[in-house]
Amino acid sequence: MTEDSPTGSGARGNRSDPSGGGDRAGLVRRPSARVVIVNWRRPELTIRAARSITGQLGGGDTLVVVDNASGDDSIERMTRAGLTVVQSSRNLGFGAGVNLGARGMCEDVLVLINNDAVAEPGFLEAILAPLSDPPATPAPTQPGSPRTTSNSAPAAATARILLAGRWKPAGPDQEALVSPRTGRWVRVSNEAAARGEGEVLVNSTGNLVDASGNGYDRDWLVPAEREHSPSEVFGLCGGACAIRREAWRALGGFREDLFMYYEDTDLSWRLREHGWRVVYVREAVVRHEHASSSGTDSPMFIRVNARNRILVAAAHSPAPVVLQALARTLVRGLRGPRRGPVMTGFAQAVARLPRELHRRSGASSKRSEPSRRC
Repeated sequence: MTEDSPTGSGARGNRSDPSGGGDRAGLVRRPSARVVIVNWRRPELTIRAARSITGQLGGGDTLVVVDNASGDDSIERMTRAGLTVVQSSRNLGFGAGVNLGARGMCEDVLVLINNDAVAEPGFLEAILAPLSDPPATPAPTQPGSPRTTSNSAPAAATARILLAGRWKPAGPDQEALVSPRTGRWVRVSNEAAARGEGEVLVNSTGNLVDASGNGYDRDWLVPAEREHSPSEVFGLCGGACAIRREAWRALGGFREDLFMYYEDTDLSWRLREHGWRVVYVREAVVRHEHASSSGTDSPMFIRVNARNRILVAAAHSPAPVVLQALARTLVRGLRGPRRGPVMTGFAQAVARLPRELHRRSGASSKRSEPSRRC
């Protein structure tokens, strides 16, 4: 199999009405969806994620799995599970993998789900609901300039992502997930969770960016019962989101040079710069195994996050924010416990800054996906 060649029997909905109601009695047509899941050496998780969404597909929907050159038995196992698999000849990273899976899309909306997430019943209908009407095409703004969003239909939606399992406050010596807002948390055992112990925590209700260019999940580690965030949000979380085909094509999809992490922050910036809205859909719920692909303490995670934070800030933020991103990363590298990967990421970002500023000037950022007659 070669890049772009689908294998397997595919996964399409079998309901006779792809619109979920059609135009009967003046109802708004439910848009069709292409759901893309990217796999790298975790076929068991990918199959589980795919099965959680397959039963929600309508007749006009398609599910595509991209295998990023896993080099193991992933292709065989996923094909045997009946999935449509697009095989890449090399590991493209998350953003490029999604772009490959979305290539030639004729469906109305691109829906993304991490392979380590499980969609709850009703997820697809809920995430598509605010995208039933095509967005207007507002006048774009320049990177770093004040952004205004149109009052028209949103161009993208981000889901309510909950952490898998149940959680309790961590003891002082326990390794934990940390939130400056809600403290330190550890996961309880499956047996304790079955007894109802612990709390369900939020992973994300969308993407925010702080004054030093750091992209982060809104409501990270907030107990789910206390989360009541508004629908308007800066950006989408790539772990579970949806974007209209018109916007996806106009923006040219994800940046591919970031490899992984911050692609969603960059795409959110570009949506805002074009005047397009992103909305949070509380009813669209997935449960996510946090950082199962690399781990938040892995050298690769730390290096790539440090690098991409600076690059994305340089592409979109005002100069003071870019300087803050550089200073914060440098101080963290010099004073923090993970000096090696942080300083490597910092050096990689600095080396690429001239190219990033060139991209910002517009000479290399005016890209779009070629239109296809559908």
